[in-house]
Amino acid sequence: MKKTKILFAMLSIGLSSLMGQDELDLDAMWDNTVWNEIEEVTTKEYEVEKVTTVAGVRGAEAEDEALHHLYYRQSMKGPSPIELNKALGKLKNTLAALKEKNAQHEKIPEVTHYIIQIYKKLNDNGNAEAMTKELLASAPDSKYSKFYK
Repeated sequence: MKKTKILFAMLSIGLSSLMGQDELDLDAMWDNTVWNEIEEVTTKEYEVEKVTTVAGVRGAEAEDEALHHLYYRQSMKGPSPIELNKALGKLKNTLAALKEKNAQHEKIPEVTHYIIQIYKKLNDNGNAEAMTKELLASAPDSKYSKFYK
C-alpha cells in the first residue's frame, strides 16, 4: 500500500509540473515513472459449511399473487396432484375458450403444450399422447411441437 501511495504521489507531481506546459508529454512521464514490482499476491478462500438456501420475500412482494404458486418451500416436491388437476382444468377451459374464439389462435399450441406436460406429471400417458397428436396435427411448425417430434 505504501508503494502505491508513493507511485501516485510521484505521478501527481509529474502531472502538475507538466500541466504548466502547453503539451503533455506522456512518453516522458512513462519513461520517468518509477515502477515497483509486486512481490506477493495472496488469495484467501473460504468454505462455507451447512448453507441452507431459502426463498424469502418481505413486504409488498409477499402479497404478490404469483408467489402463491411457488413450491420451493415445500421441499422441492413440486405441486400436488390436486394442484395439478386444478391447473389442468383451468388450462382445458382456456383451450376451449381459445378454440371457440378462433380455431387458429396463436396461443393454442402453447396451452396444449402445458396440458401435455401436466398429463405427463400425472402419469396419464394416454391423454398426453392424444394431446401430442392433436398439437402435431394442428400446429406442426410451432415452437412447442418441436418437443414432441
